[in-house]
Amino acid sequence: MNYGKITVIGTGPGDLEHLSKKALDSIRESEVVIGYSSYLKQISSLLKDTQEKLPFNMKDEIKRCEAAVKKSSEGKTTALVSGGDAGIYGMSGLLLEILDKQSLTGKVPVEIVPGIPAFCAVAAAAGAPITNDFCVISLSNLLTPWQDIEKRLRAAASGDFVIIIYNPRSMKRKDELTIAKNILLEKIEKDRPAVIAKAVTRPDEEIVITTLENIDKFDIVSMNSAIIIGNSNTYANDLYMITRRGYGNKYDLSGNGLIKNTTE
Repeated sequence: MNYGKITVIGTGPGDLEHLSKKALDSIRESEVVIGYSSYLKQISSLLKDTQEKLPFNMKDEIKRCEAAVKKSSEGKTTALVSGGDAGIYGMSGLLLEILDKQSLTGKVPVEIVPGIPAFCAVAAAAGAPITNDFCVISLSNLLTPWQDIEKRLRAAASGDFVIIIYNPRSMKRKDELTIAKNILLEKIEKDRPAVIAKAVTRPDEEIVITTLENIDKFDIVSMNSAIIIGNSNTYANDLYMITRRGYGNKYDLSGNGLIKNTTE
């Protein structure tokens, strides 16, 4: 059997200006485009009338992958689109797992095209909060037990990571963000800078720089939001949230020239 190529494409945070040329070309070259209906709507202006479009609902991830495999078995080049980067809470892992379970690894041609993750877009909008080590934790317990999420939150706080929170709140999960905040407050001071971003790069984008103590007090927090909580070297001024990387410990950054610290 001659399988058609499946290209798993990260479409970025939402605005088409943040879509890579590789992703753009891959979408346009595909005979079939499959994805969550909202993602297909975001890229609708790129799609041609001759392309087959297969939109799916949220939580239909397995169905999307199975549809991609089916279209591939028909010899059709298929784009499986995923918001942000397809490998970060995206479709690439599930597709590869399904191919492996069906003994199709190496038989179905697969290419994975990276995309700009939402947290990178949030960080850029806020300033420079992830200039050093960071971690990403989703508060969705749909597939991950909540006790594991709590363990990861405590480990991240103890390790002084910049902490990025995905899926902070949904219609069904109203209290988990407050629980997570209280876990972080066990190790982190309440006035630690934090940024909340909703629909980053899209027309309804909202960005708020606040503190850890207040991350659960804004209406913009939803499944379309991401939160970045700084580490002990993060501060906020009137415009930006900035995490110091350590240059100030070695160099004079006051405008008098980069003078190496003589205490080394």
